[in-house]
Amino acid sequence: MTIWPKPRQSPLNLIISGDIQLVATVSEIDICQRIRDSVLEQQLAPGTKLTEEALCGIFSVSRGVVRKALTVLANDNIVTLVKNKGAVIASPSTSESHEIFEARTIMENALLRRTIKRADCDAIRRLRAHLAREEKALDEKNVPKWIRLSGEFHVVLGREAQNDPMCEFLEQLVFRSSLILALYGDQGAPTSCKGGEHERIVDAIEAGDLTEATAIMAEHMASLEGLLDFARKEKPRDLASILASAPSGAKT
Repeated sequence: MTIWPKPRQSPLNLIISGDIQLVATVSEIDICQRIRDSVLEQQLAPGTKLTEEALCGIFSVSRGVVRKALTVLANDNIVTLVKNKGAVIASPSTSESHEIFEARTIMENALLRRTIKRADCDAIRRLRAHLAREEKALDEKNVPKWIRLSGEFHVVLGREAQNDPMCEFLEQLVFRSSLILALYGDQGAPTSCKGGEHERIVDAIEAGDLTEATAIMAEHMASLEGLLDFARKEKPRDLASILASAPSGAKT
């Protein structure tokens, strides 16, 4: 699992073709970040085809760059590579979905126990700053950004446990949970976390109350899994309209 850094300014690259021109280059990291953000925002539906030709056109890059990005995303179980058919956004099965939520619940609780032991004033400040970004996105009615930030809260919380392998695994589970919610989420229901539960979790961490924190997390994960309707599947949306559009908001 690869934890990508926050979106960065693309480097300038000299290209000589008659005259010297300065053009911005897009790397496989940039492509991965855009696709990952779109998955977290539940805008890229499971089953969406990611053709090399389309991605080359959207990002103005070579097939080699696109293939590198797709390989990384496949290793993270965000994309499925199908021989002779190309890449599609992964579609977890019903059994996989239950297993992913079970694994995520176990990992969330394990990291939560470590976080409560280690959380200091700076950690609480970081968590509350993230909660403020969630609330701001909701106030601005920027639903995709709010959905993404709600998912990222769990990764931000996990990082405070100071165990990189565990946090990397949790991040993968969060992304796969987003795919599950996009695929099977109850239509008409907000397929994301409830901000109030996040605030209650941080309050419990600040108070050093492990029992309360784990109880809220268990309730939180159960409410997310309760949104799933395995009789429903979302229709894939147009790839270019999602990835070619400006991001809903840069991470801060």
